[in-house]
Amino acid sequence: MQQMTKNMRNEAYSELRYRIMHNKFIPGQKISEKTISEELGIGRTPVREAIIRIERDGLIDVIPQSGTYISQIDMEKAKDARFVRQNVEVEIMLEATAKMTDAAYREQKVNLREQAVAIQKGDPDTFFDLDEAFHHRFYTIAGRDNIWDWLQTVNMQLNRFRWIRLKVNALNWQTILQQHESLLDVVYRRDLEDVRFQTTAHLRLMLQERKYLLDKFPGYFMNVSPSDQTDLDI
Repeated sequence: MQQMTKNMRNEAYSELRYRIMHNKFIPGQKISEKTISEELGIGRTPVREAIIRIERDGLIDVIPQSGTYISQIDMEKAKDARFVRQNVEVEIMLEATAKMTDAAYREQKVNLREQAVAIQKGDPDTFFDLDEAFHHRFYTIAGRDNIWDWLQTVNMQLNRFRWIRLKVNALNWQTILQQHESLLDVVYRRDLEDVRFQTTAHLRLMLQERKYLLDKFPGYFMNVSPSDQTDLDI
């Protein structure tokens, strides 16, 4: 019974977190424990506990005598996460370069083909998940899965921004795929200088078009700086 209750709590947490990260619940939206419980087919107690956990993650704001709201995307935290990930991931990619195998290369090529299919279908959920899996695989190759897991907490605001960026059709998904292809190529060729350059260039892409998105979805964001309004690099 205890295991079943734990599974329900984890299921409620995972599903609610997924919906927030993938913008099924938009920033600023009011949500209710009752509605979520009915949608998920899970009792209100596990949902209540999931909301408490997600509030700790910074994805939900519980305002007394007002309600529970999806938090806005914190641009300062997103930029800090990009800074951390850029500096960490360059080193991860260099380690992965030394350990890259033919089998791992083939697996990544399959992922890239699936990314191309997701682009053709205009499927941002699948493309985002494949993008994450592509990067995660390099951490696995490098033997650094623990660092990837740690980064998931740091990356939450950044990943919310990235997903919204994918959702906007005016922004070119093909550029992301082309950079992934180039990155895999230089890792496989063990070109360390180019690995460093390509990784840095790719991760800088994460927060491009900030001004466009801030103009299009002004209510989605908080802690916006003047540089965000001009798309200056950070």
